[in-house]
Amino acid sequence: MKRNSLLVSLIILSIFIYFLVEYNVFSKLNEILNCLSPIYLFLSLIIYISTYFLRAKRFTLFFPEIKTLDLSAVMAVHTFFNNLLPFRSGEASFPIILKKLFSVEGVISSATLLLVRLFDLLSLSILFTLSTVFISFQNKKLLLISVFLFFFILLIIFIGFKLLRKFKNKFPIAFTLFSFFSNFNSKKNLTLVFTYSILNWTFKFLSFFFILKAGGINISFPKTIFVATFGELTTVLPIHSIGGFGTYEAGLVGGFALLGLKGSYALTVAFYFHLLLFTMSGVLAFFGWIYLSGKFKG
Repeated sequence: MKRNSLLVSLIILSIFIYFLVEYNVFSKLNEILNCLSPIYLFLSLIIYISTYFLRAKRFTLFFPEIKTLDLSAVMAVHTFFNNLLPFRSGEASFPIILKKLFSVEGVISSATLLLVRLFDLLSLSILFTLSTVFISFQNKKLLLISVFLFFFILLIIFIGFKLLRKFKNKFPIAFTLFSFFSNFNSKKNLTLVFTYSILNWTFKFLSFFFILKAGGINISFPKTIFVATFGELTTVLPIHSIGGFGTYEAGLVGGFALLGLKGSYALTVAFYFHLLLFTMSGVLAFFGWIYLSGKFKG
C-alpha cells in the first residue's frame, strides 16, 4: 500500500513538472523572484510565525503541562512533515513527537489532533464563505459554491461525531476518543479552541496575502482567502503528493480560474506561492528541530 501511494505521488509530481516545463513556468517564476518586495516578504514571514504560536496556544488547552514555546517548535516540525510527506502520512509526526518528548499517549494526542482538524475545517469554511460573500457581488455563482462547500463541511463534521458516538462501545480507540472529547467538552474550552482556530486561519491567510503582494500579485484579501482555500483543501485529501507539489497548485489554479485568472500565469503564481510557503515552513521546521533537539537531548 505504501509503495502504491509513493508511486501515485511520483506520477503526480512527474505530471506537474511536465506542465511547468510545457508552460515555461520557470522563466516566468524567475521574473517574479527578481522583483520580490523584501518588506512584504518579511511581513508574511512574521505573520506566518505567529500562526505557530496560535496553534501552540490551542494545544496548551489540551496539554497545559507543555510550554507554549515547546509546542510552537513541535508545530513547526509537524507542519513541515505534514506538507512534505504524501497522503497525509506526516500527521503521524505529531503523536510521535509528543510521545517521545512529553510522554503523551498516542491515542490522546491523535484524538486531540482529530478534534483540532474538525475545528480547522469549520473555521476554514466560515472564512471561505465570508470571503465569497464579499466577492460575489461581481459573480453570483461564487456564492452558490461557498454555500455548498460550507454545508458539505458541516455535514462531514456531523457525520464524524455521529460515527464516533455509534462505535464508542465497539472499538477501544473510539471509546477513548469519545471519552476524551466528553471530558474536554465545555463551553469555555470549545469557545477558546474555536477562537484560536479562527485567529490561526485569519493570520495564515493574511500571510498568504503578503506573499502574493511580495511577488507583485495584487489581489484583495477576500480573494486571497477564496483562492487559498482551494489549495488548502487539497492538503486534507488522500492524494496529497510529495511536498504537495502538483496537488496544491491544482487547487490554487482552480481558485484562480473561478476569479478569471487562467493559463500559464495562474500556474506560475500558484507555483511561486507554494514554493515560498514551503520554504518558510522548512526554515521554521529546521529551527524548531534545533530547539527541540537542544532542549531534549537524550
